[in-house]
Amino acid sequence: MIHPEMRVSEVLSQYPQLLDELIAASPAFAKLRNPLLRRTMPRLVSVAQAARIGGLEPDALVERLNRALGIASPPAPAATQPAETRVGTPAPAWLEAPVGFQLDVRPILAASGEPFQNIMQAAAKVLVGQRLLLEAPFEPLPLYKVMEKKGFAAWCEQLAPQHFRVHFYRLPSSAQPSRKVLLDESAWNQPAHATLRIEANWEPPLPMQRVLEALATLAPGQRLLVHHVRRPVHLLARLEQEGVPYLLRDLGPGRVDLLIEKPRY
Repeated sequence: MIHPEMRVSEVLSQYPQLLDELIAASPAFAKLRNPLLRRTMPRLVSVAQAARIGGLEPDALVERLNRALGIASPPAPAATQPAETRVGTPAPAWLEAPVGFQLDVRPILAASGEPFQNIMQAAAKVLVGQRLLLEAPFEPLPLYKVMEKKGFAAWCEQLAPQHFRVHFYRLPSSAQPSRKVLLDESAWNQPAHATLRIEANWEPPLPMQRVLEALATLAPGQRLLVHHVRRPVHLLARLEQEGVPYLLRDLGPGRVDLLIEKPRY
């Protein structure tokens, strides 16, 4: 008997004849005809998750598969776990974080390829405080737990019937020691080598980009004074991740000064 929590790989291993039934249930499963895909992603996907990927109700798909096995009247299914979808959930505050890498896996899947390694390689290039943007033809529900173990939070939006944009945000790692480095307070009394003013109408990630661009023009040991309109939490996370010395002071509503020293390494 098929249960919602069974892995698709387990189902197809025990009942290979159900491959045609899965494909008939939803066009989203057509690529399972590719032997490579049957050996990879289905290992991570439960029948319930596969149903949601295919736009089906999990209980309905389980009933269909059991019926194909000759189980005409299966016992009433146990309550399945609530959907793990991120589509339609409130947008997280970190959505304004800069994009560290963008990957479109639709061409890979269209060519019957397996994009998992591409996704892992892209994730490795994303720094703390940055996002990985993933363009996919369906919401990759099983990927959420994989990325969570790698320190990412996730949110998803559906742009078209077969176009989902998934945002993966790399969180600060509690397993890594803090590299936060603060300048001596006396640094405020010394002239900065460059000054940048952030305008209130600049949309993220433009403020962070401008700060990093300005910092890149300085010589090691020189300092950049940034007049900001808010506390730049994502920029601070990046500075701390890279061990860049800085000082911050709040001057009142809409006024924050940030002094950053370009590292000497």
